[in-house]
Amino acid sequence: YDTAVLTACLALPEYRNVFSLNNDANGVAASVASLSASFLVSLISGFLADSIGRKKFFYVAAVFHIIGSVIQMVDLQLSALLVGRVITGSTVGMLSMSVPLYQSEMASSQNRGRIIALYQLGVTTGFCLSSWIAFGTADLINNLSWRIPVGIQIVPGGILLLGLSFIPESPRWLIARDQYSQALAILAQIRGNKTDDTEVQMEYTSIVQDVTFDRTYTSKTFFALFKTGIENYRKRTVLGAGIHIFTQLTGANGLLFYLPRILRTAGLGEVHSVLIGILNVQVKIDRWPRRRILVTGALLMAACLFTVAGLVGGYSTMVSPARIHMSPTSSIDGITIEIHSIAITYSIIVLLCVFIATFSLTWGPAGWIYPAEIYPQLIRANAMGVTTATSYLFNIIITLVTPILFETIRWGTYVLFGGFCVIIAITIHRYFPETRCRSLEEVNLIFSGALVDEQPGAHHPETAAEALLKMQQIQSKDRRRRLAQGDQQMVWNDIRILSSSSDAAIAIDQHDLEKR
Repeated sequence: YDTAVLTACLALPEYRNVFSLNNDANGVAASVASLSASFLVSLISGFLADSIGRKKFFYVAAVFHIIGSVIQMVDLQLSALLVGRVITGSTVGMLSMSVPLYQSEMASSQNRGRIIALYQLGVTTGFCLSSWIAFGTADLINNLSWRIPVGIQIVPGGILLLGLSFIPESPRWLIARDQYSQALAILAQIRGNKTDDTEVQMEYTSIVQDVTFDRTYTSKTFFALFKTGIENYRKRTVLGAGIHIFTQLTGANGLLFYLPRILRTAGLGEVHSVLIGILNVQVKIDRWPRRRILVTGALLMAACLFTVAGLVGGYSTMVSPARIHMSPTSSIDGITIEIHSIAITYSIIVLLCVFIATFSLTWGPAGWIYPAEIYPQLIRANAMGVTTATSYLFNIIITLVTPILFETIRWGTYVLFGGFCVIIAITIHRYFPETRCRSLEEVNLIFSGALVDEQPGAHHPETAAEALLKMQQIQSKDRRRRLAQGDQQMVWNDIRILSSSSDAAIAIDQHDLEKR
């Protein structure tokens, strides 16, 4: 909501007049101030989230978001607007890193994609709400047209602040802080089972083994993200940051920021262009492999952009600056175009809508899911901070470069972003491993090197969990065989023995478990 409300309000004449945003420089400055704050805060957010915990980190972000929103609503100075945007931008940076991080640590491997996709659904919902609210208040006077949508920013912050009382701490963070009993209890709670459930015990043991392995054989410092070795941290960092860079190079965020003015260029009305925000959509993303979603999305977006470029290039003419006041259209740089056919105008609008919908179905959620899945526990927060900061850095670049591109190469801008989409699709298909329906510990193994060559004494992180699974499968098969043979008494004896063994296993001292 915070990110989109500026775009929505920039389409309101009263808002632009109050804050002297009638020239593009001030509007871009307000946006870049927020994005720059998000970039800088993202870099240190991983360290803070690891230090104080995921829940406390959310509390800090919620409080500062409310403060920044109030400043934007009550003060009519451009300087106050920029300060408020910096504060709320900082909280957006904090939450952009920590929400997918928390979701990845809480979700099971079977529904992790859908859970993290809720993050993008939240972004989409906020974008739509800001568009609808700004449209609904556009005709109000006495600054209410923009104060209402800006003030409503307080509501999401308040909901987050109150809702934190009902969510648990991340069990993976607790295990990394040696709080084992609490972690096991929370893990059982979120999986809907008891602490002695076999699947809960397997997942718990797998996490403990993974954290223990990382402590013993890998580095968890910030600079470890850029080193090679057993865990291939550098490769993970490149892939995680690469996903966010690719997300920006699709042109989606740049086009969305300037979309009201781009659509006015195509002949759409001043305020009605706000309604484009409703076109974001969502999907159950765990149905398809991550790579297929990303490749398909990039190719579809490329097709939309190439077609728009052809229509704009073939069916439009330039309007000189002296004639701008005579035209119902406007543009980013003061030089606008006229589309010769109403059918072509609506075709361009439809294609841009399809482009946005495709982005929201594919790169919108998957661009956040993939980086959240590929890092081990001890560096996950720092790594997510770096990749999120990369996203905001390239968002700033695209925001600044997009108007220059429209001024210089005009419709060639669509060709450029379309070309990026094609290159991105090829790169994803060639270099990015599949992660769908794998536990975070299993994904960790995909990126790990040859352990025996690097550290002969290193234990496989999945050894204990795999052993438990194989034992259960063997024992279950044996019990079914005995039951089929009528040896019921022996089966009941086995069940009592297994129950005792399970209780004993849970009671093992944690130090001894790590040693094993």
